[in-house]
Amino acid sequence: MPSVDKALRALLVLADAGPAGLSLSEIARQLDINKSSLHVTLGALRFRNFVEQSPFTGFYRLGSAPGQLSQTYLNSLDIRIMLRPAVQRLAEQINEVCHIAVLDGQEILYIEKIESNKAIQPGTRVGMRLPALTTAMGRAMVAREHQAFGAFKVRFDKSLVPRTPNAPKTLEEEWNIICEVRKRGFGVDLQESVEGLVAVAVAVLSAGRPVAAVSAVSFAHDNVDIEQHAQLIRNALETVIVPPLHLAEPED
Repeated sequence: MPSVDKALRALLVLADAGPAGLSLSEIARQLDINKSSLHVTLGALRFRNFVEQSPFTGFYRLGSAPGQLSQTYLNSLDIRIMLRPAVQRLAEQINEVCHIAVLDGQEILYIEKIESNKAIQPGTRVGMRLPALTTAMGRAMVAREHQAFGAFKVRFDKSLVPRTPNAPKTLEEEWNIICEVRKRGFGVDLQESVEGLVAVAVAVLSAGRPVAAVSAVSFAHDNVDIEQHAQLIRNALETVIVPPLHLAEPED
């Protein structure tokens, strides 16, 4: 608790300081703590982009992560209301189970589910959490959250739990799939979460970072056109999202 409290107090002091920031000595003076101990704390905050250091003055100031965290949280509060009408129409159009989820740490959190008229039971419910890896929505969002394997590995180390024989067995295999997701512009789950079911998902972004994803789940034996479903999801979402929200595009 003391180390967490120290980090939070440092963030509050830097928030008050504004863009100019403060020197290490001044932050230590205001917090009444040892400079060497504070330096370690600020280093950890820099690693996660909560703090940055001016290349000119050496002063510390808030980084990009607090603003991104706040924006992601605020977007998640109303993203369901914004997207639900489009997802409802999509589910009726393709007669498949459709979901909305947000990325929370190593997991996805389901915030909406629209049923189909088919006897398809993916076993999901609003409020449920699943490991992000191997899911279509998780992959769609993680692909836009991480551009390099190093940061991805730090975040998801030891979190990959293969749930079906089709699921990748290592983080390296999962990362290769996520890189393909980034190139294609949508996530896929080919019986890697639940045997017999496939899913496709498109991420909704704000300033390039994921705030939600929408998926459609189908029976594997229906042999649905994955790319067509991805495009139908995009078409539906484009009718309701407004700037600064935008959809993930394929990358070269």
